[in-house]
Amino acid sequence: MFSLIIYFLIILLNSTCYCRFHSRFHHISINENEISPCHLLSFNLINSIKSYQLVSTNVQLHKYFSIENQTDLYAIQSLDREYLCVEQFCSCTMQCSIQLKILSQPEHQIIFVNITINDLNDNLHYFRSNEIQIHIPENTNIQHRQCYRIPNVDDKDLPETNQFIYELIGNGSEKFEIDQTIGNDLCLRIKNHPLDREERDLYDHLWLIVTDKQQQQAKMKINIQVLDVNDNSPKFLTNLTKISVNETFTGQLTCFQAYDPDEGNNGRIIYSFDHFDDKLTQFLYLNNETGCLFIIQSLLLTSFDLIPLLQLNNHLLLTIRAQDCGSRMSSTLPAYHPLEIIIEDINDHKPNIQVRQIISSIDIIKNNSQINIIENTIGLLAMITVDDIDQGIYGQVQLTLIVQTSIKKHRQAFQLKPTSMKHYKIELINPLDYELETSLILFLDAIDGGGEHSRFIINIVIDDMNDMIPHFEHEHYHFITNIQSSSTLSDSTIVGQIHATDPDVSTKSLIYSTNSNLFRIDSETGQISLIEPLSINMTDQTITFNVTVSDGEHISQTYVTISIEGLNHRPEFEKTQYFFQINENVPVRTVVGQIIGKDKDLPGTRRGELTYTLRSITPYSEFFFHTSHTGQVLVTRIPDAEQQQIHQFIITVRDHGTPPLSSEAKLTIKVNDINEYCPHLVNFSSEPYIFVSRQRFKKIPGETFTYRLFAFDKDITDQSNITFNLLPSKYSYLFKLNSNGFLTIDDLPLKTPSIMELDYSLTDTFFPEPCIKQDKLIILIGDTSIDRDYLINEYEKQLESSQHQRSMIQRLANNKRKKQETIIILLTFSLSTLIICLGVLCLLFLLCCRKQKRRNRERSITTKSSSLINPSLLDDSKQQSPHSFITDCNGKSSLLPPLR
Repeated sequence: MFSLIIYFLIILLNSTCYCRFHSRFHHISINENEISPCHLLSFNLINSIKSYQLVSTNVQLHKYFSIENQTDLYAIQSLDREYLCVEQFCSCTMQCSIQLKILSQPEHQIIFVNITINDLNDNLHYFRSNEIQIHIPENTNIQHRQCYRIPNVDDKDLPETNQFIYELIGNGSEKFEIDQTIGNDLCLRIKNHPLDREERDLYDHLWLIVTDKQQQQAKMKINIQVLDVNDNSPKFLTNLTKISVNETFTGQLTCFQAYDPDEGNNGRIIYSFDHFDDKLTQFLYLNNETGCLFIIQSLLLTSFDLIPLLQLNNHLLLTIRAQDCGSRMSSTLPAYHPLEIIIEDINDHKPNIQVRQIISSIDIIKNNSQINIIENTIGLLAMITVDDIDQGIYGQVQLTLIVQTSIKKHRQAFQLKPTSMKHYKIELINPLDYELETSLILFLDAIDGGGEHSRFIINIVIDDMNDMIPHFEHEHYHFITNIQSSSTLSDSTIVGQIHATDPDVSTKSLIYSTNSNLFRIDSETGQISLIEPLSINMTDQTITFNVTVSDGEHISQTYVTISIEGLNHRPEFEKTQYFFQINENVPVRTVVGQIIGKDKDLPGTRRGELTYTLRSITPYSEFFFHTSHTGQVLVTRIPDAEQQQIHQFIITVRDHGTPPLSSEAKLTIKVNDINEYCPHLVNFSSEPYIFVSRQRFKKIPGETFTYRLFAFDKDITDQSNITFNLLPSKYSYLFKLNSNGFLTIDDLPLKTPSIMELDYSLTDTFFPEPCIKQDKLIILIGDTSIDRDYLINEYEKQLESSQHQRSMIQRLANNKRKKQETIIILLTFSLSTLIICLGVLCLLFLLCCRKQKRRNRERSITTKSSSLINPSLLDDSKQQSPHSFITDCNGKSSLLPPLR
């Protein structure tokens, strides 16, 4: 403090550069950076003859100082203390003093001038680095006041010249403080609470602000990295892990996650099992780094190595240990986490079905085996045992019986009954019938709670017993024999055969017998034959007898009727050939003709009953015609002469004798053509034009142009008999058309080019009414093909315009017709409405008139009756007038009936 006072006094005493001394040693004090030139010292007095010269050994000083007029010392440049100290003209740590040597003449005396350059605060302080990194362990004890050095600011000015204020700002600056050490560095200390890296590991927004007296500032960023120490133990995120897994699962089960906020090896966690049984190594694997638990082998609840380690049948309890990798000197403890694995039993086993048959022997049978059952028996069939080694609902089995048969009686013959939890029995409650069905299948379906399904198949074979009566195919048999064949042939003539069946398989053969005296029956085949020839007197008679069949235990009877016919004659046709004609397009079921056959046999007998059939000779004729049993030939499809005109058949007549006889004749049906089509030209395939070239007439003079027209008629009779005729028209005088269709022209018109329309007619020769068709023929006359195309375009335009005119006329006609129809409808509606209104008014008028007449009648009756009664009679209460009178509208009176 004392030195500062002296310093300010020197400044006040030397406030000007001018100073006079007359001694050998001179001391001058000057502030740095004064304005030059500055007079420092004057050596001579007034009227002195001395002169002075600067003789300093450092020649560099001559550029800063100079002696003017040989007597005055000047500072010719501004003196910067910091620069002079850097150039080593003076000290940088203390006051800057420069000694000048001045030679005085003529005495040759050295005068020493000591110049002290006073330091001013003219330089800005700064940090050498803009940013600094500081590492502080998180376990630093604040009681020790640990110092973390920070380089101080640099200032070229002397420390006495300036004083600084230090301030630490930024997020987290309240945890630190800045102290100035004895040396040039600063000291960073932790204030009140120790640092915790897990709470915050980096303070990167701290700024050290240094402010001088002139409020000039310098700043430096401070980044404080909090170093980790192993001061935290691992912690699991949950207190308990409970996992359910099915017993067949393999793969990653779960991953345990413990948290250690330390970093590096201090936060690196190693996972392991605690008190782990070695038998579990074949089932479980724990990754020490990731903490993921894997099931490498299925945890089957039926495993013998796993069963002793389970609790509550399916619970596996384990403990997971988590330890960090800090140094062994660390005081952290491992963390323990309980794990409970619930092993869920899955339905990995199918139900097992065991069947023991009872009906024939007490043996266990295999799946899809066969059991023989005699029909018409009942009783216990089999015992069933069902089990499933799965646990819980998966071990609970339901057994159902399905009978595969189409017979309802057999479907209801079997019954499945439970005898205990896992035992069942199959009973045959209704007898089986071999004749209905020889075999069937039983399905035993077992399904557990998880849906696993097992099926046991039992093939039931029904053994037959002779319990069925043989029966004939028909209730009654009827055979026919001929008297002639029975008398001429031997007694082995077979009249007929009967057949009986027995559903029983055990019946090997059936035996037939009869009680007839005329016929015998083969006991094995059932063929009926004559014992001897029949008498002629038995013609057209019927013989009935019984036939019996036996299977050894049961018998059955039927009736056989044999009709004896007389001599059969062959039927004959009246003609050997029949010919019918019919017009085309006649409707179906039209009668074409009648075919008559004759038979000498009586009409009422089978021998005299005739049947007619047709067999076509020409293709497809059978689709158009058919004959009835009476011999009528009918149309079955509409005939068309253009498709087929002639149909030929073989007609057969057959009787019903024994044996039947028949005859044949030929039938021809001609379909007559009718004039249903008109002829038309066939010359034009695509364009209905005839082009005539003038150049062709020029090349061959005198040649007549000839063009042949061809016509066609779809009617089959008119295809070649068509007559052509040219009708009068505008250009008909230039052309000639004969009846055969030859069109000729002698001279062509001179105009170029030309379009001509010719009217022509086509007539067929159909009798009695030919068909006549009229049409137009277009003749195009030109020179080249270009003219032809031009004429065609012109003609098509004319057609379009004419069609447009026709369409317009048709449209106008339609509109006119619609308007007329609308007017008619309106008039009709108006007239109907008027008539209805008039009718309603007339009805109302009639009702009013009738009501008015009724009122007038009642009023007149009252008036007349009061005027005609004798007043004297009013006193006699016992006398009444037997009649009354009424006056009508014309004033006439009439007698009323007596009042009652």
